[in-house]
Amino acid sequence: MAVLRLRAASPVFVLGGGSVVVGLDAFYKDGRLYLVDLSRGDLLSAVRGELNLESVIKLAGSDPARFAYAVYPSPQLPERAEVRLGTAPPASSVKGLLRTAYLWRVLSRDGEAAGRFLKAVREAVAEGVHPKYVAAAGEAAVFKRHFPGGRALDVFNLVSVVERGAEVRFRVFRVDVLEGSAAKASFYAVGADRDSVFEYVVETRPLVSESGKSEVVVTVDDLKEALDMFAGEVAKFEESRGLRPPCRGAVRLGFGAGRRWKTILTLVERLDKSLFAEVEEYMARRLGRPWGDRTVKVAEGAPVGWVCYEWR
Repeated sequence: MAVLRLRAASPVFVLGGGSVVVGLDAFYKDGRLYLVDLSRGDLLSAVRGELNLESVIKLAGSDPARFAYAVYPSPQLPERAEVRLGTAPPASSVKGLLRTAYLWRVLSRDGEAAGRFLKAVREAVAEGVHPKYVAAAGEAAVFKRHFPGGRALDVFNLVSVVERGAEVRFRVFRVDVLEGSAAKASFYAVGADRDSVFEYVVETRPLVSESGKSEVVVTVDDLKEALDMFAGEVAKFEESRGLRPPCRGAVRLGFGAGRRWKTILTLVERLDKSLFAEVEEYMARRLGRPWGDRTVKVAEGAPVGWVCYEWR
């Protein structure tokens, strides 16, 4: 068992899909954004006169602190601006990061496994599977173990990641999507501020066969080595485009971190450049938009999602 500690070195956004609209169900006042549930009983009962949406919004906007269920420090926000809501990185996000790092480690050391992975990805692209399943096909070729009787197991299920605690300060940030020095787009989102801390308990267990035989497949030390390897290699790519890691052990996490931190695409580019080009073209075609590394999402002048990690 080990504890993985992450410290935000730039704003971190793990977006859960929710959003609010300023002037409708969120109200900006004196440097803060207040989130209000317009269906709350105390708010509705406080409305004088005819009960309708306009009167409820007027009352909530006149005293948002009274009715808010959440409040965040915020820059000035225009009316009708949409603000995306973020949360602390869940254990699933951290396990996904460790899975990607461990896959990198396996493929870097096992040529046979790398061959199976690349073959499976190429076949998935040729078959036209949904984009989110392209990498899954390659991972299954590496991680899935088959047993007599049709039983199958993804060996990374032997890894457990549990949230241990967090010290988080959430704020509203303006996020700019930069291509070169020009902002292509901007949006607002609630994210974890710099120096927010998240901790996770990481454990592994042996693989036990039906006969009772125990086999150690993945260890915590393997995961530590894998994360160092993955972080170091992808950091080199970031440095090549002018994005300097904030610390020696750094990764980018969450929304805006970019495809290199969520996949082993950098390793695929190294192992098979033609497949890398095929995947890029296929993903762009299926997603209906460019799929590349030309843009960088920044908040307060820093690329979003940088966290410094350490094991305890």
